[in-house]
Amino acid sequence: MAELVLPRVQAMFLCDDVVDSDDEIGVFHLTGVRTTIEAASFPFLHSLFVFSQMSGHRGEVWLHGVIERSDTGEIIDNTESQRVTFERPTFVVPILFRFPNCVFPAPGVYYVQIYHERKLIGERHLTFWIEE
Repeated sequence: MAELVLPRVQAMFLCDDVVDSDDEIGVFHLTGVRTTIEAASFPFLHSLFVFSQMSGHRGEVWLHGVIERSDTGEIIDNTESQRVTFERPTFVVPILFRFPNCVFPAPGVYYVQIYHERKLIGERHLTFWIEE
């Protein structure tokens, strides 16, 4: 019988860009970490990165990201599944999900989610406002 990997989201950040450090291995520079975005009009086009740090028991899992509109339940974007390998529960793995050129149809709250197969394992909200 296969052992359960049980992936856990230790940290999850929504941001405009993620860059690997030139100076240190395993260090990342996050730009534009946010929970809100002000836009002049809608629909609004925005590229979003989700930087997460995860752990799990030894093994491999498939993960994917989803952006869901909270008021309608509509999935407005999702990522391809990516395979993640965990060595041991105390080893944290950085994982990046990219949502290039995502179209947000209206102001409001959107849920940015990480799934392991069909199970939701991480979620952050992102709120869009109209600029005043």
